[in-house]
Amino acid sequence: MAGNLLDAQGHLTEAGLTALASAPLGRGPKELAAHLASCTRCQERMLAGASVGLPARRERREPPPPWRIWVVLGAAVLLLLSILMTIRRMLSV
Repeated sequence: MAGNLLDAQGHLTEAGLTALASAPLGRGPKELAAHLASCTRCQERMLAGASVGLPARRERREPPPPWRIWVVLGAAVLLLLSILMTIRRMLSV
């Protein structure tokens, strides 16, 4: 099975990386997973992901609406003011 999934030096080929990446977690070919666990070069290639052709899993999120940013900033300012007023009262007593 690992004949076309490993190259002449014993590193994972593109097909090997794809086979591991597309397999469900914990159910990939055992000999490929064992090699990947011990080979820094193949780990870097797998983590790069570009050579495997996997879609990016991270989706771009929309920024929060401007009113929510102003509400949070206003709450922070009110909190800071209340802390400063409390400190002033404690020092004046």
